[in-house]
Amino acid sequence: MRGILNLLFFVAVFTLNSCMSTATLDLIKPADVNISSEIKHFAVIQRNEAKKGDKLAKRVEGLFSGEGIGTDKRSAGYALNGLILQLSRSPRFTIKSAHTTLELYGTGTRKMAEPLDWYVVREICESNNADALIVIEAFDSDVRRNVSERDVTRKVSGGEVTERVYESRLRVDVEVGWRIYYPDKQIIVDNYSHQKSNTRRASGDSEVQSRRSLPGLESIVKLTARQLGEEYGRRISPSRVTVKRLYYGSGSSALKQGKQKIIQKNYDAAIGLWQNEYEFTLKQKLKGKCAYNLALAYELKGDYKNALYWIEQAIQNQNKKARRYLNILQERVEEERRLKDQMGDEDFDF
Repeated sequence: MRGILNLLFFVAVFTLNSCMSTATLDLIKPADVNISSEIKHFAVIQRNEAKKGDKLAKRVEGLFSGEGIGTDKRSAGYALNGLILQLSRSPRFTIKSAHTTLELYGTGTRKMAEPLDWYVVREICESNNADALIVIEAFDSDVRRNVSERDVTRKVSGGEVTERVYESRLRVDVEVGWRIYYPDKQIIVDNYSHQKSNTRRASGDSEVQSRRSLPGLESIVKLTARQLGEEYGRRISPSRVTVKRLYYGSGSSALKQGKQKIIQKNYDAAIGLWQNEYEFTLKQKLKGKCAYNLALAYELKGDYKNALYWIEQAIQNQNKKARRYLNILQERVEEERRLKDQMGDEDFDF
């Protein structure tokens, strides 16, 4: 009985949404971390390598964990490359790999090292014309391998044949720790660790064949490291995203005509059609739909003041979807405020 009710609910929701049209909206999302608009130029460096006395322990760990000797040292640079790639897509910052003659050592594990001395940070920033320094403070990878087997029966001419298939599974877990140093204020802007996993599978007629069909371990570690670098770039820099919005494209002649104007990106024309319908119709349900659509059109124009006004009119006219859209618009207003703080007075072209 519960299954039937769930199915009916799904059908009802699908039917309701299928009556609506979709508009796409390109937005600039603020970064999760508020970085001062005074910081425009970053230098990046890694210090995840252990001191000489600790390297032996790290090599032993590499043997027992299956990650391979030197894999972490070689792969950490891919996290930096991912970060540089992501930030290069945004005009908010410039970024470059730092050059220094100083010896910077970390723990060689996922444990973050003690923060750098400020005189070291200042020297690196000044020699690289940077306002702030991003450092990989920790990098660690772990590897898990296993092999399973199963019997597969398939039809052949004259009957069936059962074969044993071996499936190898390789899972790589990578963790990266980052810090952002701002020497002018002597503050650590961000202190953050995150982790990501990638899994690969391969099958074969034997255990050895299935293992050999897997991609190289180090290539997966490097891929995961690069993905974490890009992810961190999105954390600290505003980024472009595309979102979808539902609106009413049928139910009256004005709603249908307005839909065509939205498709043509002629938002003012859509506003004129829907506002005229709103003012002259006596049907509350239609008023609610027009008001909802007007909120959408104003959001597409970037006019959040009018978007909020019209979504309130939709709520007053008992539109059931309006309150959820109100929450989305309020969140967007807050994001715009944060974005303005992060971008400063400069008008960046994304």
